[in-house]
Amino acid sequence: MRAAVLKGETICVETMPDPTPKAGQIVLKPLCTGICGSDLSLRKQMVDLASSFPEDQQQMVPAIVPGHEFSAEIVDIPKGIETDLRAGDRVTGLPFSHTHEGMQTIGLSPDYSGGLASLACLDAVRSFRIPDSVPSDLAALTEPLSVGLHAANLANRNHGPGMVIGCGPVGLAVILALTLSGRGPVMAADFSPVRRKAAEAMGADIVIDPAESSPFERWDDLNATLYPASPLLAREFRGRPSGLNVFECTGVPGVLNQIVTSAPPHSHVVVAGVCPHDETITPLEAIIRELTLEFSFAYRPEEFAACLNLIGEHPVRVRHLISSQRPLDETGAAFDALASNPSEIKILINPQG
Repeated sequence: MRAAVLKGETICVETMPDPTPKAGQIVLKPLCTGICGSDLSLRKQMVDLASSFPEDQQQMVPAIVPGHEFSAEIVDIPKGIETDLRAGDRVTGLPFSHTHEGMQTIGLSPDYSGGLASLACLDAVRSFRIPDSVPSDLAALTEPLSVGLHAANLANRNHGPGMVIGCGPVGLAVILALTLSGRGPVMAADFSPVRRKAAEAMGADIVIDPAESSPFERWDDLNATLYPASPLLAREFRGRPSGLNVFECTGVPGVLNQIVTSAPPHSHVVVAGVCPHDETITPLEAIIRELTLEFSFAYRPEEFAACLNLIGEHPVRVRHLISSQRPLDETGAAFDALASNPSEIKILINPQG
């Protein structure tokens, strides 16, 4: 097979042995594969890993075929797998596999190659048939949309309104999930005009350029009924005070602390951005205002299925996530573009092109 191989700081398209499906896996031909923040974080980690190897041992640096969000066509279903899927079906799926060593993420592991290749494997039980009405490029967005839906579902302390910091794919998915469920108004903030425009298309009621106005000083614009710290509540008050839902979707150092030090009392803060770095907050800031701080990881299978149906119901909105599409040979350039160009939102790779 042809595959985009990440090794150290380089991403090269190479010819590799075809993948061998592990127990319970089916063989696929990826059609569209997305690149996301986790892939960019993986590249940084691989660079650090390569630098830890002596010069004469660089050949021992592990290689990874990335790509954990993709649509595909089934090529083969090994004997013994019980499934309603058939060869030729288009599918997308949860890029996770359970092993004796624990959970493995397909496309983020040297042993589980991903969808930036002409062939790949997924667990049959975690694969979902794509409806005929859903194009393959939009189906590849099921995974990132599910991340946003899960984060929105976790924010169950307050019905609304919401503040979304960062309008990359996850932030836009959160906005879409909130607005489609009637949880608003929603304020969104991002430095990129392209991403702010996409936030409006997803249904955000207020969109802010942080270069002109700090979102951390605009809480009042949401016109929410906010309550003071618990000791200052009215004596006859009963029940749980409501606050805002705040979603950290950037993964940028320092943003979480800005939220914790400025969010109104009783707010529910959900961290959905990829944060591989150390982060410093002052717990007292959260304690005196009784903030809820929660961290969101991936999604549940039923949320994944719900997002696949959501794409079929709202294809025009969902398409705003895609900023460009490229052939497999341009994977390295696509990684660079996503890392450096704020006008890019979701770059899709055609592994067969």
